[in-house]
Amino acid sequence: MIDLKGFELFLKEEELAQNTIDSYMTTMRQYASRYDEINKTNAIEFKQSFMSFKPKTVNAKITAIEKYSTYIGEPLKIKRLKVQKISHVENVITKQQYKKLLKCLEAEKNYRWITNILVLAKTGARASEAIKITKGDVTKGYTDIYTKGKVRRIYIPKSLKDEIWENISELKDSDTVVRGRFGEITTRGLSQQLINFAKRFDIPLKVMHPHSFRHFFALNFLERNKDIALLADLLGHSGVNTTMIYLRKSSEQQKKEIDKAVDW
Repeated sequence: MIDLKGFELFLKEEELAQNTIDSYMTTMRQYASRYDEINKTNAIEFKQSFMSFKPKTVNAKITAIEKYSTYIGEPLKIKRLKVQKISHVENVITKQQYKKLLKCLEAEKNYRWITNILVLAKTGARASEAIKITKGDVTKGYTDIYTKGKVRRIYIPKSLKDEIWENISELKDSDTVVRGRFGEITTRGLSQQLINFAKRFDIPLKVMHPHSFRHFFALNFLERNKDIALLADLLGHSGVNTTMIYLRKSSEQQKKEIDKAVDW
């Protein structure tokens, strides 16, 4: 029998992020609906049933199974799928699209969402981090968030504070500043509303997701400051290798450069 309740408690005691816990639990519920026990034969068969999914998704499910096997004291090692390393960022909101989004929100006097967008675009925070930033954090200019086993400092630029202060002035210091219609908002709610805006304001869906604004922050920061090590720290990367992706051209830019250069 698969011990789902015990596994969830185990994950919480390891202080994993809630999104990670939710992902692991979803996988193990799927597994438990098919098998009564963890063993390598069942695990491989389970893995094979998801081979039509993206390698990253399959590998995440493998990680969940291995985590559960550790929990019950019978560690398994399952071969992962190879994931092609991405050499450039794609589906990032452009400056023109960003300005259009803010202009449309301004026309609707939707100051709550102007604040949300500015926080995402000017901090480089992940959605799960952005929704935790409070008015008190804005006042002091930074927040320390415990994530992925370490404390990450997210800075609140002065320009961001100046732009959103009027919109958040009536909040309590303990209130979060990224908010939905009825107060605090989830990452899922954040994503869904961006999709709604994409459709309403005629902005490509592929660039209207929370992580797009994190990429937007990184690319614009590097235009003004080439310190890649500093950017790695600001984004919470463990090293500069991950951050180097922002120095490379997108595939669309690469195509334009090739078309321009190859004329022989």
